[in-house]
Amino acid sequence: MKLLLRMSVVLVMLAAGLFWFSTTLPGEIKIRQSIKINATPEQIFPYLNNPTDWKNWSAWNKNYDPTVIYMYGGPHRGVGARQSWIGDKTGNWQMVLTQSVAPDSLGYVLTEQGKSVRTIGSFILEEQENGTLVTWQQTTPLEDNPLALYKGVWQKNKTEEELQQGLQNLQTLLATTLNTNASNQ
Repeated sequence: MKLLLRMSVVLVMLAAGLFWFSTTLPGEIKIRQSIKINATPEQIFPYLNNPTDWKNWSAWNKNYDPTVIYMYGGPHRGVGARQSWIGDKTGNWQMVLTQSVAPDSLGYVLTEQGKSVRTIGSFILEEQENGTLVTWQQTTPLEDNPLALYKGVWQKNKTEEELQQGLQNLQTLLATTLNTNASNQ
């Protein structure tokens, strides 16, 4: 009986400790990834401003999820352009461009079907010597419960990797495109 009581006390203390620790976790996921691309902002911006081009460089593409299906709506590019996708691994999402200031910045809202949480994202393009610094930022609020806060830690790490992969894919796509265009001239 004493062993059962001790185990119960340990479990209650462990649960209380996990709950307390969750209160120290951030209530939102903030991610900021950057990469320098050897191209001008004017050469990069069209790939960001047109949602139909995202499948060519985003980490959430057919290579990641062969079942993904894309749908588009609104204008072809700029504010109001939208992309929806659904896939076994990617889930069911919609992105709408909310800001488009060529060639400097782009903003969007990202929502998952059936969820009330909205991710706010943006791209900032800063011309530098021999290229452009492209910064991709996302902020996602988390539900106010311990499980969501713990899940947010895992989600942040995963999303950081995905954003960096997307930026690297964009860099590769632009290098290939610009080299092909230069050799065709």
